[in-house]
Amino acid sequence: MAELSKIKLPKDTKLWAISVEGLSANAKFKKQNTKKGHPITFPLLWDMDGEIINSFGLKDPRYKGGKYEGIPYASTYIIDKNGKVIFAHIALTYSKRPSIDQILSEL
Repeated sequence: MAELSKIKLPKDTKLWAISVEGLSANAKFKKQNTKKGHPITFPLLWDMDGEIINSFGLKDPRYKGGKYEGIPYASTYIIDKNGKVIFAHIALTYSKRPSIDQILSEL
């Protein structure tokens, strides 16, 4: 996610990230990235109760119960100003995400 702070978004484009981790974990993440010279310049939204993840059907059933309950599939969406999803990428593992160039080419 740190590389997202380096990109120049097209005009009228907004970026958000959604996390299931608690506020203290998100604050730590932001602080660590700022220290490394990669400040998070976009809103990092908190979905601790899983409402957003559940509404998109992204809750990974492999993590049922225990401390990892509620972990979502790694997902990237581009939603246009009318609320239409124009790009969606859902991966079974966090390491299979679209590149920044791929995302930008969809804008």
